[in-house]
Amino acid sequence: MKSRIAIFATVGITAFPAMADDLDKIKSKGEITIGVRQEAPPFSFYDKATKTVTGYDVAFGQYIARQLGVKPVFKPITAAERIPALKESRIDIVIAALAKTPEREKTLEFSLGYFVAVQKFAAKPGRFTNLDQFNGAKICYAQGTTTDSWLADNLPKAIPIPTSVYSVAFKTLNEGGCDAVGGLATILKGNLAKIPNSGLVVLDDIPLGLEIFAMGMRKGEKRLQKSVNEALIESEKTGEAVRIYDQYFGPHTAVPQLRVFKIQG
Repeated sequence: MKSRIAIFATVGITAFPAMADDLDKIKSKGEITIGVRQEAPPFSFYDKATKTVTGYDVAFGQYIARQLGVKPVFKPITAAERIPALKESRIDIVIAALAKTPEREKTLEFSLGYFVAVQKFAAKPGRFTNLDQFNGAKICYAQGTTTDSWLADNLPKAIPIPTSVYSVAFKTLNEGGCDAVGGLATILKGNLAKIPNSGLVVLDDIPLGLEIFAMGMRKGEKRLQKSVNEALIESEKTGEAVRIYDQYFGPHTAVPQLRVFKIQG
């Protein structure tokens, strides 16, 4: 939901430059490659026609890039690709509705949290009235998200049905291939806003647990982590974080919700 090695050259000794870290590389090339979710409104919207992305995560990516003094380059990826793409150096940072978990912290560096989310289900009204009814039910979800482990830990008798993206999960639900779609409430609602007359609702009366979204970086990249955290704290101080939030979650948006957190170190 935070050593440098000094090399001194003397006569007769050759000094080799210290290996550049990710922050040095980003500033050297003048751009930062940011992995964002291919399909997770309102965190990211991908327009296939123009091949552009917008959304809450994109706005924060643009802000981080400005604070670092570099150009943002966005790479849309699926939920399952987020961590592999980072580890394989296909991207420099993940800003993609990525929940900060103890397991992920073993292999990634995380920024401060910049969003608080709640796991929930989407289903037909009246189909479920309590959590116990989900045991034995078929649950669709986006592969690579924390819904996978949440189901295993909390609903071991449920039947998980992983899909590539949420649109496929909802299509499967509408075709009778599963009984509900699990995921983060804001993303579920963002997807439903794109499906008029779906007959589906997010089950707000059955909350499953809180998660903190944070930006992911490669393990050991402490200088980049520090710079990102400083930028996030600055966004809260200047009001930029609130402005971005209101743009995507304010009262006149598709998924309005009250901001009940602050970014702080």
